[in-house]
Amino acid sequence: MPALPLLGALGVPDPANHLAGDLPEHRKLKMRDEKIFYNSATASRSLCGRWHFCISCPGWNKLTDKRFVYSRWEWSSKCCGVSCPSGRELDTFDSDIVVDMSAHQSCLQICRGEGDLIVFRLEGGDLSDSSEVFYVTDVPHPYEVFSKLTFELAKMNLKDAAAVGLGTRMGAVVHDWDARQGAEGPATTPNDGEYTFYNSVTAKRTLIGALCHMDCCLPPVYKITSERIMFVEWDVWHPCDSPVQSCLGFPFYVANALLRDLCCGFSASNAEKAADALKRRREDAAMNKDRNFINRNCACPIGRTANFTDIDLVVDVGAHQNLAQLVLNEGDLILYLLPGDATSDAEGGQPFRVKAVPEVFSLFDDFSYDLSQMNLKHFRQNAVVQEMMER
Repeated sequence: MPALPLLGALGVPDPANHLAGDLPEHRKLKMRDEKIFYNSATASRSLCGRWHFCISCPGWNKLTDKRFVYSRWEWSSKCCGVSCPSGRELDTFDSDIVVDMSAHQSCLQICRGEGDLIVFRLEGGDLSDSSEVFYVTDVPHPYEVFSKLTFELAKMNLKDAAAVGLGTRMGAVVHDWDARQGAEGPATTPNDGEYTFYNSVTAKRTLIGALCHMDCCLPPVYKITSERIMFVEWDVWHPCDSPVQSCLGFPFYVANALLRDLCCGFSASNAEKAADALKRRREDAAMNKDRNFINRNCACPIGRTANFTDIDLVVDVGAHQNLAQLVLNEGDLILYLLPGDATSDAEGGQPFRVKAVPEVFSLFDDFSYDLSQMNLKHFRQNAVVQEMMER
């Protein structure tokens, strides 16, 4: 009698079945060796979230440290302004092509405890879908999932690459990094832990400062750690920008928001709305300089957006206090970033403000010390030599 059937009779797995991929389900899961951050099929949702998930044509999403797996709806042509689903396709892409991430919540999603993730990818990394932006809609506990995913992204060590960027600005001749140089290059993974420099939610403030940072005042939220800078800011609508249009169109805006939220076949999807929120917030910040006091403070919240920046992109730091902040013992921490962040309002070399930081000069002292460890001596020497040779 052959040996292989005997092994099967004794309870030993058949090697032939292993080669054919016929493994038990629990063995398959163990062999995958991937960390699951979010699975829309098994995620715990609120009562309103479960009701919404049943009626809003949901897609399937699964996010791990190895891959992003999702279903993509196919739409028929619009009829009377309404698109209807005609089928869906399953697709996947490698998590290594993800370079940045953001999160957004509309007011209705805040009530359900859900939000949308906006994922920025390297163009050309996914052959089946070449778009640079990928959306994961209606994620329960979105900031918890966002925090886990951004921590994985922030573990990419960019300090050496930032030093090369500064060396180039100084005039030094530098060489490009080899993308395949292995574990010793600038894209290595540091320790799995991180420590917190500043958290605006738990920071100790004066009595007036604490009152100004209550949730009803819609304050921005910042968290600065050894790996990343996370910030959550409210998206607001200024009705005084166009008072007549705002009064006449308010019922239409509310009805449109309800239709877009309850069924993805109406108008634009929540994902497109989340992308519009990023653009609208940047335009609103530019317009805010020209608004008067009443128009600036008469605002209605319509959602909130979370972003993050790798701490390695910070190459300079400053601090500022105005007269009102002196009374509150607060100030703004000013961070200067190198290019490399797809979602930050601050472009490379432009200041990014962390607002209303208590004891701001203490945090400034910690940051300036860490930045002094970048070690630019070789770049300085290289730049001086180059200047001497040109003369």
